[in-house]
Amino acid sequence: MYRTSYPSLFSPITIRGVTFRNRIWAAPAGVHLMGLGEDRPNDHVIAYYAEKARGGSAVITFSATNMDLYRGEDPVHSNDNVLKPETHPAFRRLTDAIHFYGAKASMELLAFGYSFPDADGTMHNYTVNGETAPDGTIIHRLERNHLEEIAENYGEAARNAMECGFDMVLVHGGHGLPLFQFLSREANHRTDEFGGSLENRMRFARMILGKIKEKTNGRMLIEYRISGDEHGGPDGFRIDECIEVLKVLQEDIDIAHVSAGSFANHTDHITHPTVFLKSGHNTYLAEAVKKCPEIRIPVLTLGGYQKPAEMEAVLAEGRADIIAMARGTIADADLVNKAMDGKEDKIIPCIRCFNCLDFRNAGRFACSVNPTVGRELELRWIPQNTGKRRIVVIGGGPGGMSAAITAAQRGHEVILYEKSDHLGGAASFSHQVPFKQGLSDFINYQIRMVSRLGIDVRLNTAPSPEEVEQEQPDTIICAVGAQPVRPKITGADQAFVMTAPEIYRASPDDLWGKRIVVIGGGMVGCETGLYLAEEHACEVTIVEMQDTAGKEEYEITQAALQEQLAMHTTVLVNTVCEKIGTHTVFCRSTATGRTQELEADIVLLAAGMRADTANAEQYRGLSRHFFEIGDCTKAGKVLQAVRQGYDAAIQ
Repeated sequence: MYRTSYPSLFSPITIRGVTFRNRIWAAPAGVHLMGLGEDRPNDHVIAYYAEKARGGSAVITFSATNMDLYRGEDPVHSNDNVLKPETHPAFRRLTDAIHFYGAKASMELLAFGYSFPDADGTMHNYTVNGETAPDGTIIHRLERNHLEEIAENYGEAARNAMECGFDMVLVHGGHGLPLFQFLSREANHRTDEFGGSLENRMRFARMILGKIKEKTNGRMLIEYRISGDEHGGPDGFRIDECIEVLKVLQEDIDIAHVSAGSFANHTDHITHPTVFLKSGHNTYLAEAVKKCPEIRIPVLTLGGYQKPAEMEAVLAEGRADIIAMARGTIADADLVNKAMDGKEDKIIPCIRCFNCLDFRNAGRFACSVNPTVGRELELRWIPQNTGKRRIVVIGGGPGGMSAAITAAQRGHEVILYEKSDHLGGAASFSHQVPFKQGLSDFINYQIRMVSRLGIDVRLNTAPSPEEVEQEQPDTIICAVGAQPVRPKITGADQAFVMTAPEIYRASPDDLWGKRIVVIGGGMVGCETGLYLAEEHACEVTIVEMQDTAGKEEYEITQAALQEQLAMHTTVLVNTVCEKIGTHTVFCRSTATGRTQELEADIVLLAAGMRADTANAEQYRGLSRHFFEIGDCTKAGKVLQAVRQGYDAAIQ
């Protein structure tokens, strides 16, 4: 018998006659690989999901079929429509690709709202209670005829999904979506048959599940996602009501997904855990459901999982039956196979940066730590290495290590120069910051891979052009990084004025309990300020000229960050630093014109980074091929550095 270190994780589970090869579900996460108006999975989407199936997950969940059927084209979420017969060939190719690798296929059914046309065809929005929007727009209440039509649509979608080869459907009834709002006393203010008692509040969900069973003749497995706690006010939905709901719904569903949070009350950062939450933070809710002797169906938990040992413990202790991962299997689609084969240290860690979900700002679907994500189809065209080359990589940060690792994996001889005494570059600060554990894990993963691949690493070396030329490289990949910007502020040249890299290199004794003013409320300033407040008991004030700290960040990250800042620091927005005196910072509010003086033992400049282009350019022309990657071309994020390093090495 094949032995694995995780017997609970890799024990099959049979549910209503369907056997799943392990207990790991690839959870739904919108991949944004379909163009506006596309109503069926294209080749890029199919390649993405096929890669997840090849990676070993038991279930691959397609995200997501939007059940608001009358809405117009959605520029954010997918517009696929399994109800159209002409889309079925594409959906069948998707399920065929998933089944080819031995996984089961599930289709997520959800709605962020519902729309219906009136008699003259004008479209209107409908909600649980009906309301008047701030702009005066009337939003109508969902009546029974609307709910019956919606339930019919869910049933038809499930029937069509079954015809396209899907093994199951996931009905999303959590996270503040309309289906969940019916359950929540805090959201549902109705007094008719769909409001008031818990029996009434779950009536809509039962209508939908009943139609799915009817339309599929009970031949399709049904998963149901619910928030075990919406983290709302006194009337918010809690775990005791969740258990009562599942006692009833288990007659119509096969697996209960127990999640948490609600976008309706701005707890998205709990639903989608940020760096400030530990992995498995929702598991106590699934455990409470499991402990109820009247619950007979399997219970699934989720919430920032990626480490096999943690997942194994949850299953072995009986706290849940199944574990789902979204970003974990984006960061590494092969995670499951690696865990089964005892190669845990080769799993690419997720850093919870949200680039994969930040579709409004990112412009494309991508992963910071996995440069192949979203490009599975294109990268299949890359030829294998046809000859060994000598590659010199200058700079041992995330981008440089990405280039070195990829080149070595393709059989090239690699020399990696790093000017400091350690690898990691600017990202090395993460080893000191508890809430940056994911980034620290990723840097350590890269360092392990560099060592295992036998790459020639030369630390404490900033090579001259002559030294590089002596190596006779075929290719030079330059990843020398960027330097902190020192803004032209009077007094910024004083000894107590520091940059973030200098702060992280400082002795803890020199930081403890200090009054610190941070100039710049971007991500570097905010995270460094939090680190100083939490780890060194500093009194931190952040000065930001915009109206919001961390404004460039994804909305979920921004909300969690601001929550932490409010607890540990003082943030002055719409405020500029005019000059720095002797341990004094002079600021002015751009909103009121009021000035104030802030006392400071240390001033931290967090005004951005400037690409070290001149340093990189000195190596151009020393080899046949030359690439500049990462921050030395334009200061950016880990995503750009890692992807550019990978691409340079591939070429």
